[in-house]
Amino acid sequence: MDREGQRQELTVSEVTRRVRRLIEGAAELAAVWVRGEASNVRLAGSGHLYFTLKDSQSQLAVAYFRFGKRRKPPADGEALLVHGDVRVYEVRGEYQLIADDLIRAGAGDLAAQFEALKRKLDAEGLFAAERKVPLPEVPRRIGVVTGIATAALQDVLNVLRRRAPYLDIVLFPASVQGEGAPPELIAALRAADQCPGIEAVLLVRGGGSLEDLWCFNDETLARTLAEVQRPVITGVGHEIDFTIVDFIADRRAPTPSAAAELVAPDAAELRTGVDAASGRLLATLQHALDGAGDELERLFDRRVVRDVLGSVEQGGQEVDDAAQRLAELAATGVQLDEEEGLGDLVARLADPLARQLDDAEHLLPRLEGDLLHGARAGYESVVAELGARERELTARDPRAPKKLGFALVWDKEGQLVRDAEQVKPGDQLRVEVREGEMDVKRLPES
Repeated sequence: MDREGQRQELTVSEVTRRVRRLIEGAAELAAVWVRGEASNVRLAGSGHLYFTLKDSQSQLAVAYFRFGKRRKPPADGEALLVHGDVRVYEVRGEYQLIADDLIRAGAGDLAAQFEALKRKLDAEGLFAAERKVPLPEVPRRIGVVTGIATAALQDVLNVLRRRAPYLDIVLFPASVQGEGAPPELIAALRAADQCPGIEAVLLVRGGGSLEDLWCFNDETLARTLAEVQRPVITGVGHEIDFTIVDFIADRRAPTPSAAAELVAPDAAELRTGVDAASGRLLATLQHALDGAGDELERLFDRRVVRDVLGSVEQGGQEVDDAAQRLAELAATGVQLDEEEGLGDLVARLADPLARQLDDAEHLLPRLEGDLLHGARAGYESVVAELGARERELTARDPRAPKKLGFALVWDKEGQLVRDAEQVKPGDQLRVEVREGEMDVKRLPES
């Protein structure tokens, strides 16, 4: 009641305004730092951040205007230091902290732990470039270690379906956040390393705070990764995020999608490479055949062939000369002593000729063998080159899955069908199988 004994009445709004003047006029409630644990975190479409800051005994509503849509909001349960002024929100009749700055409490301690472990493992040589394993050029099967229902997994699958439909993907699920994540990640990595046919492994997770990604800084996980025989590509967090496993992995990608692009070449690029390789193969074979022909001509044109033929021709000429001389002697009536004259003449003529003919007889088979050996070596070289090129083309052929019984389906615009939603009832399709192709039409759904 007032001084005149009348009851003083106040509206709710008047009381609230009086409380507001008292609170907002108190200097000790302006520009304060408040420590607590975040809960009920909500980032509005306007970019304003709302949450409750609490400790073991009390709680305080917090509004952080213009926090921003691109910034990472704190997670429920995260320890924070929040700066701002305590004010009253008259509409609800409650006081709240209007924040203008936010620090994740404990981040400094985690950063110190990170740097200490990084220095320790680096000193042991686990980050050395020489221990990195090169990635396969065209893998046929890869393993993916990540959460089974995560955006990171969907990003990886979307990229690989588009770029590398020929690729066989094996998922090794594991938790990617929290204290229980490191043991699961270790088990998944070991399983991927022992799985038959796996040629590379992706270790991926989407973005998050330092605390969210902390399981990838586990020392035991880092040492396990160093023992994996298959090449490992990490794609953990965003481009600015680095974890210990990034330094040990054989390749580090800034995001899960980038990791998927690193592990396998684009099928379109492979087709271009196959066409280019085919042209180079034909040119190489033609060059090899031309070289083999030139080599055969050189073998037939060798001086030794000419020398042998010359010796044979010279021997024949000497025989003709000897016969002519004998005929002349007989015509002039010259009498030769049987024991001396005729015998000596025949011996003188016959011995050199016999030796030359004998040499020619032995040399010609060797020459023939050299010619055949050269021709055979040239032919075998061409066949070996052809086989190597054929194997290379087969390994890079993006249509190779057809040989295993799979089929490629193309829509009416010539695009490869990867999803049933691409095709509407009644659309014409072309199905390409191992032997030939066929035109089909999708039936209306019953």
